[in-house]
Amino acid sequence: MLINITNKSFLAVSPEMMGGALKRTPQRFIRWKNSGSFRNIVQYVSRRSPFYKKRFRSLKISPSRIKKPSDLGDFFTFPEDIMNSAEEFLCRKPHMAFESSGTTGRNKRIYVTHDELDWVGKVMAAGLFLGGATPSDRAINAFDFCVWIPGMLTHKCLEKAKLFAIDAGKIDPMEVYKRIPQYGINIVMGEPTWLIKLTEIAEKKGSYPLKFIIGGAEEMPDAARPWMKKVWQGAEVRMVYASVESAGIMAFEPFAECESYHINENDYLIEIIDPDKDGYGEIAVTTLSRHTMPLVRYRNRDIGRIIPGNCPCGLPLKRLAKIRGRADELVVASGGNLYPLMFEDILKDVPGITTEWQIVFKLRGIKEVMEIHLELKEEGRPKNDIESHIFSNIQNRYPDLWKNMSIGIFDTAFVYHEPSTIRTGVKLLRLVDKRYK
Repeated sequence: MLINITNKSFLAVSPEMMGGALKRTPQRFIRWKNSGSFRNIVQYVSRRSPFYKKRFRSLKISPSRIKKPSDLGDFFTFPEDIMNSAEEFLCRKPHMAFESSGTTGRNKRIYVTHDELDWVGKVMAAGLFLGGATPSDRAINAFDFCVWIPGMLTHKCLEKAKLFAIDAGKIDPMEVYKRIPQYGINIVMGEPTWLIKLTEIAEKKGSYPLKFIIGGAEEMPDAARPWMKKVWQGAEVRMVYASVESAGIMAFEPFAECESYHINENDYLIEIIDPDKDGYGEIAVTTLSRHTMPLVRYRNRDIGRIIPGNCPCGLPLKRLAKIRGRADELVVASGGNLYPLMFEDILKDVPGITTEWQIVFKLRGIKEVMEIHLELKEEGRPKNDIESHIFSNIQNRYPDLWKNMSIGIFDTAFVYHEPSTIRTGVKLLRLVDKRYK
């Protein structure tokens, strides 16, 4: 049941055919296949991965007896496992690696092969056609490449869809705005904060009729969707749910009328761990079609819930509600992963402030705002000097964050406090996300 993505006849099926076939696939077949793939992946990693061999042996887990996730009991994998032992997960020789930062700032390394990237691109292309794209559409990919994965996955999607496309990367939105009419672009893909900045430009300078705006890597403010649709003359705003660890699209919004993500059950099994009374809990994901670095019951720290019942759109896939937040202090905001040690490094040598600080993320309308709350050591120190020093540290130490700031995809505000007033209890939460609460 483990999908053989190296099978040439299987890969020969076109993305248009794959998307169309999904609508006609019986739901019971999808669940049966999902369950069988889970059993196979557990046995596969038990034979090939040093990490799983060791863990299964220590917990006295017999892979041949595992039929469903709950049979593994309290066995899970965690971000710390990847940060500490990434190469022990490997089941075969990799071709590429991508990185993501954890809450401590240590890199999580994810290894893949070219055939896996080709498969993900084909699945993404199938979703694109399923949602209404056609071979005559023209797209621009404004996702970041760097050592991150969204830019490359989106490139593979457009390659497999055989659409005319430009890989712009995460450049100044003004540069993309100028190229939309020049190349006849009608699909723009990028991170929500970047897309909002692009739309602000279009609102001031004049817009063009887009077909789709496709976002991912962070949440899209609810109020932004109708505004963007209006500015871009009827463009549908769609979102996808993915991560570097998933190395692919875990869930997607196929149609405008779907107010939830539809889970890619062909490639992922998603569980909700320790749900509350509303069904929200931490997401655990098992990759079902990866051969190089499979993840089994990986707790990704996102808080979500499975929506019961079927979607009116008719797709036979389970649905995932909008992500509520994070189970740790990492905040996905302003086009990247932000964590406490990052800001500790930025602020540690700034004269005139105490060691107490807090970063608060808010929305001003649809615009994301990062508030930097600081305590002043003494009155009279010029605030301009403090802010200039902070900006200089960001530019020199965290160029990705500085790039997002410099092209204006979010606003920065400074809030100053008297000494000993920010901390109100024993523990001070360094990063506070108030955007969607």
